[in-house]
Amino acid sequence: MNDIFKKAGAGLLILGVSFYAITQTITALIPGFLGGIILLLTLLSDRFPNQSRHFAHVILLVLLAGVGATYKSVISIFGYLVSGDALLRPLATIEQFTAFIICLSAIIMGIQSFIEARKK
Repeated sequence: MNDIFKKAGAGLLILGVSFYAITQTITALIPGFLGGIILLLTLLSDRFPNQSRHFAHVILLVLLAGVGATYKSVISIFGYLVSGDALLRPLATIEQFTAFIICLSAIIMGIQSFIEARKK
């Protein structure tokens, strides 16, 4: 399960740093900070294997916060695709949408991992 979270954290970190390099705005680093928190928690989970379930729950909570912070970009992208509405800040919307997809997919795979672990 930590592999899922490490990949999601690294993806968010790369996303934030790359969009910061493009836009030079500090808010572009927000997904990077989120990814850094996730990576730190996975490192702590590796360090303290007895507490790995607790760290996994905290990571899922952080990912859920990421989904909650970026869900509006889905509405903007959907509006753009369906009705052709202009995106007010296209790069920010794309970054938020990508962060939403990364966080949501990590949540889904993390929950699937929890379900598989409970079956054993």
